[in-house]
Amino acid sequence: MWKAVVLAASALFAPSEAFIDLQQQSRVGGCALSSSQSPTALKASNFLEPGDPVMLVGPGFLQLVVAKHLKRAGLKPIIVAPQKKLDSFFSNILLDKELQADSTIGMPETGDPYFGELKGVVFCAEDAILPSDFVTRVMDFTHEGKSAWANGAPSRAICCLPVGGKVQKEKGNSWIPIFNNDRTVEMTWKNFEDKFKGHAVYKSEGGVGSIIRFGSLFGGSSDGPAFLKEEDLALEEGMYKMSLEQYRDLRERGFDRHRLGAQVLNGNTINPKPTNQDKMEKEALKKYPGEIQEAFGILGGYPEIDRSNRHTVASAITAALLKPVEEPVPKEMTILSKAEQQLPTSDEWYEMFSNPAPASWPDPFTFRPEAYGLEVEAK
Repeated sequence: MWKAVVLAASALFAPSEAFIDLQQQSRVGGCALSSSQSPTALKASNFLEPGDPVMLVGPGFLQLVVAKHLKRAGLKPIIVAPQKKLDSFFSNILLDKELQADSTIGMPETGDPYFGELKGVVFCAEDAILPSDFVTRVMDFTHEGKSAWANGAPSRAICCLPVGGKVQKEKGNSWIPIFNNDRTVEMTWKNFEDKFKGHAVYKSEGGVGSIIRFGSLFGGSSDGPAFLKEEDLALEEGMYKMSLEQYRDLRERGFDRHRLGAQVLNGNTINPKPTNQDKMEKEALKKYPGEIQEAFGILGGYPEIDRSNRHTVASAITAALLKPVEEPVPKEMTILSKAEQQLPTSDEWYEMFSNPAPASWPDPFTFRPEAYGLEVEAK
């Protein structure tokens, strides 16, 4: 780990209390941001390539899973989080010496590794903990009159936000104590979104910023298809048990086993279940044993309404960083999961980016268990 201007929180509570003032403190003896930062110019390039350094501003499980996926794609992820969180991550759920060496508590200063070389940034906190001014503090960052960015500004910037209008009210994976009411959470997310959308990197013609929305997040470890471990995409399985919610670990594992497929929806939207879907399923599947009825929901691309696998979101972020905004990456999109045991390939991502649409809800009357190797006799 290298010296850096402190960016992330030393303790995560209400946003008003959570973050160290960049004007007041630095990890290296009092060096702070200038109070009169000038807005950055737009990019010289508009997508990333293998070898490019990417700041991942969190903290959270999604941030760590994104780091694994970016590393696999040949990018250089830099995890930004409070020191206590970094220590916990690398001791328990992210046993990766290379990612640990590149992690940091803030932006690099002159003389630090990657200063003047940064190319991309992903704001990827799962919870409403980032104050809105982090947008400019990161994307307009300078030290001693020089930009931390290779081209004076990010070549690609992604802001991860929760999808609106959720039908299923899921609890977060409560490993971080956040004492906010619903209104405060909504305002924190809205302020951050407004600040990102108001930045030149997003709003200018040809801007390189985009928004990726996620549903309620599950999964991110290796209790699924073998490739998650073989390709080193997964966190340690201890992440499944970081919540006090009963049976949460089983639900987290279930997403890694069965729900790696993707839906790409344009803008901020969910995929609501048709009003007659439950009735149709009850009628069509009643002739099968209970375990076959349950299998229907984890086979054949069965879509999620408003939930996402962290692996799926991380894979989408990786693919989006490697292509320009609107060529074909949507300016704003939502990533939801569906029941498949493979992540999309790069070509499949770019096809979905070019033609975003919710997955179709399956007709249960056409369900044939034998097509999935389930040999059963109807009741």
